[in-house]
Amino acid sequence: MKQFILLIAVLLGLSVVVLAAEPADHDHADTVWTCSMHPQIQLPEPGQCPICFMDLIEVPQVKPGAEPQSLRQISFDERARKLAQVEVTPVVYADSTVHTRLVGKVEYDESSMGRIAAWVSGRIDRLDVGYTGAVVKKGQVMAQIYSPELLTAQAELIQASTSFETAQGSSNDLVRQSGKRILESSKQKLRLLGLSADQIQQVLRAETPADHMNITAPMGGIVISKDVVEGAYVKTGTNLFTIADLRRLWVVLEAYEADLSRITLGQDVEFSVEAFPGQEFHGVVAYIDPLVNKTSRTVGVRLNVDNSDGRLIPGMFVQAQVAEKVNTATQTLIIPASAPLLTGKRALVYVELKEGLYEGREVVLGPRIGDFYEVRFGLAEGEKVVSRGGFKIDSAIQIQARPSMMNVYNGSPVSEEPLPGLFLSRLHILQTQFTLLSDQVHSGDVAGAMGSVKKMQGSLEELPVDDTLGDSKQPWQEMRMTLGADLFLLARAENKQDLAHMYAETAVHFHALTTHFSLGTTVQRSSSAALRTAGAVFISHYLELQAALAGDDEGGAREIIKHLEGSLPALLAAMTTDAELAPSALALQQQITALRSVQSLQHIREEFYPLSQTLATLLTQVDLPVATPLYENFCPMAFGNQGATWIAGSDQINNPYFGSMMLRCGEVRRQLQD
Repeated sequence: MKQFILLIAVLLGLSVVVLAAEPADHDHADTVWTCSMHPQIQLPEPGQCPICFMDLIEVPQVKPGAEPQSLRQISFDERARKLAQVEVTPVVYADSTVHTRLVGKVEYDESSMGRIAAWVSGRIDRLDVGYTGAVVKKGQVMAQIYSPELLTAQAELIQASTSFETAQGSSNDLVRQSGKRILESSKQKLRLLGLSADQIQQVLRAETPADHMNITAPMGGIVISKDVVEGAYVKTGTNLFTIADLRRLWVVLEAYEADLSRITLGQDVEFSVEAFPGQEFHGVVAYIDPLVNKTSRTVGVRLNVDNSDGRLIPGMFVQAQVAEKVNTATQTLIIPASAPLLTGKRALVYVELKEGLYEGREVVLGPRIGDFYEVRFGLAEGEKVVSRGGFKIDSAIQIQARPSMMNVYNGSPVSEEPLPGLFLSRLHILQTQFTLLSDQVHSGDVAGAMGSVKKMQGSLEELPVDDTLGDSKQPWQEMRMTLGADLFLLARAENKQDLAHMYAETAVHFHALTTHFSLGTTVQRSSSAALRTAGAVFISHYLELQAALAGDDEGGAREIIKHLEGSLPALLAAMTTDAELAPSALALQQQITALRSVQSLQHIREEFYPLSQTLATLLTQVDLPVATPLYENFCPMAFGNQGATWIAGSDQINNPYFGSMMLRCGEVRRQLQD
């Protein structure tokens, strides 16, 4: 039998291969039919999966000239959309309150319960409260008990009282003190047998032992248990009555482990009971059980409830609702809970770019809010997400061996196509920032790491996704999206452990980036405090000179040159501590000397160019922080079309070599520092 089943399976497998390999010769030659669970099945006609027998779904093939604009993009025609039952829902802002529903029941408040027990052995000769549910007041007589032990103790008290009075007439102080101690001892014995101070005084006044003693209620409330009948003999400690004060009650709820994060001590909880439909009651969380019930896998949550009006009765079932604000903002972005394809902390959502055109988007979700999820990163208000049919779209993406829910993008072969200089320079800045982040993570510097993450987020925003990247456009688009989610999660790390865990995943994704763009490991070296200070002053004067030349201000330029000359000694002194900076230091000294002796505005511009080259070299060697980002701009027409570069504090072109004649002539070549 086993051999027969195996043979059938082999035959089915062979038939699948044959069908998948045959050319499609039918009316729908532009589509194939596949199984959402087994995307390797590709058939030319609709039917059922030969492996799991699920209905096949239609997947359109990419036509020549209709290549997707991103690695996660796919298009469905109207017929395919209907078959896949694709529905879209807009991303909207909504209330960010999570309502957690719990069930439980009303119970007695154990702190407001009292038990009446027999303090002595004896016979219950009379019950003044004869049924459960009776309302009693504090001090009310509940029963009468006959006890030989009480009779003896009363007789001892009367005898001690008589002896005390006799002793008071004695002239011997010892006799008087002895009589007093005996009397107090007799009173204490009766108190320990359950008599109140008033009952003891009654015995002393009567001067005759009472054969029966009253048992009174220590508190007011409802009798919830009567454990004795008239004529019964009881022993010391036998429980007679249990009284509960129903003005205060408990509501004990059962919470699942996943709900515990939204329940805190002191939290107000709203609940309802079937006896009063439409009415709301409130309680305060007073206790959360530290142990999980092994059978139900729930945790008890106890509410303290005021029941002054007496409407709640122990044993009632309740339905409670815990409301928690998950965002400090009044509203937050939400999407239907059916939209995201969950992959841990991240999720994949398909966004409708236009009718029939969908693109996978990696997003970071917040908590679930009823039938919706909060979106913390990756989507904007008004975008339309696929709320039904997402798995089928993802299956179609998988068939084309492109990044999907199950097929994570892990980089691509190294690109050999030249890229824009500005793009590459900004990538190098991003790499420098990542190297610093790595050092801070490994040293446990959480505060420093948060600052580096913020800078990296800004740098990532400045790196565009456009056609100038050529074949690297789609890989960069994918890597940029993934890194954006990485940095978003890193920025919310709460401790060193979270930071290290999230950084490890980011490092994998960043390695794919450095491999694709061949960034290597060269980064700027850290500079001394003296060099950072002196360099920042010198560069600020340089930027002032560049602005003066762009404004054709010769007088202002000459004045700024004096400032440059004045700030040079401190910069040179700081550079002498690093042998590799010696050539740049010598060049700066020569160039400032040349600028000081020029005769005209044109000569200043001619000497400004070599100074710009030296500073650009220095900025690639060491980190010299300034108040603004630094860019290297290029004018191809400067100096008889030979071209010249300059450093600017903005990516807006203000040409220092032509001034007002051709102020906007030039382009941004690269970014030197962030």
